[in-house]
Amino acid sequence: MSTFASDQPGRAAARDPFGPPSERAAEPAEPGLRAPAEGWSTLAILLAMLAIVALAVDDARWAGYGVGEGSQTAFLVWAVLFGGLWGFVSAKSDLSTLGAHMLGAFIATLFLLIAVSGVLSADRSLDGRLQDLQASMTRFSYDLFVQGVRSAETSAFLLVIGAVAWTTGQFAAFNLFRRHRPVAAIIAVGTMLLVNISVTVQAQYLYLVTFSAGALILLVRMNMFQRREGWVQRRIGDAGYVSGLFVRSGVAFVVVTLLGSLMLTATASSAPMAGAWRNVDDQLIRVGGAINHFVGGVSGAAKGPGGLFSPTQTIRGVWESSDAIVFRVASSDTAGYYWRAATYDYFDGITWQQRGRGDGVRVAPGDRLLEPTREEVAEGSGRRPVDVTITAVDYNSDLVLAPEAPLSADQPIDVYTNDPGGAFAAMQLPGLLRDGDSYTVRSLVRSDAGGNQGLTGNELAAAGIVYPEWTRRFIEIPEGSIGELTYQTADEIVAELPPDERTPYHIATAVQRYLYSEGGFQYRTDVRGLCGSQKLVDCFLTAKVGYCEYFATAMVMLLRTQQIPARMAMGYLPGRQLPDDSWEVDRGAAHAWVEVYFPGHGWVRFDPTPGNQENGQEPTLLPGGPAVDATPEPSDPITRPSFITPDPRDDDALGALDRSEGPLPPQLGGGGGTGYPGPAQPLILLALATLVIVAASLGMWARSRRLSNPPPDFAYRGMARLAGRLGYGPRPAETVYEYAGALGELVPDIRAELQVVADAKVRAAYAPQPALEGLAAVRAAYRRVRVSLLRLALRKPRRRPR
Repeated sequence: MSTFASDQPGRAAARDPFGPPSERAAEPAEPGLRAPAEGWSTLAILLAMLAIVALAVDDARWAGYGVGEGSQTAFLVWAVLFGGLWGFVSAKSDLSTLGAHMLGAFIATLFLLIAVSGVLSADRSLDGRLQDLQASMTRFSYDLFVQGVRSAETSAFLLVIGAVAWTTGQFAAFNLFRRHRPVAAIIAVGTMLLVNISVTVQAQYLYLVTFSAGALILLVRMNMFQRREGWVQRRIGDAGYVSGLFVRSGVAFVVVTLLGSLMLTATASSAPMAGAWRNVDDQLIRVGGAINHFVGGVSGAAKGPGGLFSPTQTIRGVWESSDAIVFRVASSDTAGYYWRAATYDYFDGITWQQRGRGDGVRVAPGDRLLEPTREEVAEGSGRRPVDVTITAVDYNSDLVLAPEAPLSADQPIDVYTNDPGGAFAAMQLPGLLRDGDSYTVRSLVRSDAGGNQGLTGNELAAAGIVYPEWTRRFIEIPEGSIGELTYQTADEIVAELPPDERTPYHIATAVQRYLYSEGGFQYRTDVRGLCGSQKLVDCFLTAKVGYCEYFATAMVMLLRTQQIPARMAMGYLPGRQLPDDSWEVDRGAAHAWVEVYFPGHGWVRFDPTPGNQENGQEPTLLPGGPAVDATPEPSDPITRPSFITPDPRDDDALGALDRSEGPLPPQLGGGGGTGYPGPAQPLILLALATLVIVAASLGMWARSRRLSNPPPDFAYRGMARLAGRLGYGPRPAETVYEYAGALGELVPDIRAELQVVADAKVRAAYAPQPALEGLAAVRAAYRRVRVSLLRLALRKPRRRPR
């Protein structure tokens, strides 16, 4: 066992360790915020990677724009950074894994409530913003659980993606700094980035390259950290120089690797895994579409799988197409038609949905396809049958394409409707169509011969306004889906018509003409960020630029303001006719158009979108035909259907038709108002309590850094610092044992503890990481030494004789 220098015989006495301050050694400087063993650069690299991912997600503008025309997902940068910082703090604390994550979840909840409420509301008070958030969540719940539709409210989506961002940052930092697992951290953060890049249409290669550089440097840094421990244990001289050389070499390797990868991407053409990844990409997008139904609010531009027209179709501001062939068609009359894939009845302001769509009804080969629906159309009503055979080329979908009103097919078909026995929504085959697969469908199509052989404008004008009850959903205007400009535009179009031509047919023709040619609208496939937070249809009517979904949506909603049943249909244009009279359809022919319902005639197509004539696009222009006795006109010169519904512009109106069956959710607004269950003061108190808990946790962490797991020489430095403040500091050139022996003369009852502290100081130079039980003994000795040394405050500093 080591002995004190003062107790060893024959050793010359050292100078008095308790001499004047001029003779005492300089007091060891107490470190401030001590750097983590992994280094501050490791934390900086991780936070930079987290910020890159958050910026990439925000760049996609998944939730559009909020108050002040700012991105609604801008708060994700702070969410992921705060999550990463909490993961770092909790990893370095004495908190258990469960305790760290539970406390982090509590803090994240309060942060997200405050951040998301600030995104959604312009109210200046926190209480008002939280009330607006509560109202948005109430409306979201009503839409999803009562209406059964995807909600346009972004609150749930923002809370979910904010929680994902915080969790990703916390998980990555915790694994990196407590478990020293950089691969797990990189995988967690990188997965979030890859999913975002795979779905968005934004070019995000810069984010990918910078993230890859950060990930590689982080791996180099952590590998050096692990190796450096071995260097120190093996007493390799100048380990700091070796570490710097290691890091510099690693960074150079990373730079060369990235530059080589970038050059390969510009020159390489082989892609053996492209097909496999494309299929995975499609599956990912399908899953995302299903999730989007439940979280709502997603409006950013996203990729879509080939040939897929999903039950939820969000207008994202960009329309992608290509000249890749999708399918070929052979028709019995060699004519080309609009190949319809799906119809949509419900528009929430951003997204079209097939509301009430449930399980499909299987129809056997040869049976009537429309029998499960309300849309039976009899032959002879201006329509004729035609057989079409569709052969897949690069279709990769199970949706059945058919012109106008399908009658039967040569394969079993699943028919989907809006609610059981409702309107037609879509048809699907039992499995995906692969290259070369084909099916045949018989449909009733409009005859353009005129007279008794074809459908005429006079027939539709005389169709009347007595609609079947099941078409009521097609005049519905959900509250908040359109603005006042849409109503004004529709009224102006109708007002320009002669009083005797204000029938649904004449109004539909006038709206189509206004959008197609007379209104000054232009076709553009990329209108992202054009109008910020303005209502989509109002934005389109203001900017007068957009693509087919904008034109079709505007026409449907303009007609619905006049209570004319209309819906949006999606599929493909006729395509290009080949020398053998068959038709070839590519992805550039994907299209959206309008279908208007006329009593006795069913749905009639209208296409207000200009352009793409090379694929057979054209507006609906019916011959006038002979005069037809019209049904009695209503007293109102502007035609109204027999099932009058409240106008959403009226103060006492409920807006959406189905909402009349239940209570109206509370309106968004700043502070006060009715419909809110209660004030938000409890949340404010909860936030204050969280701040107290966080402050206490940080204090506990700081204390644990000093006491719970101190370095071996920490006790000696603390002892010397305390004794020095009392006038008994160490002398220059005095050894550890000499100083401890001098203190032992003054406080004899702690000689054993002083020896433990001195031994720990000396051994720290040779064994930087002692066993845990050794640290516990040092910690216990240090505590007693600190208390006992306080007695020196009552004594006057003195010198020992030499």
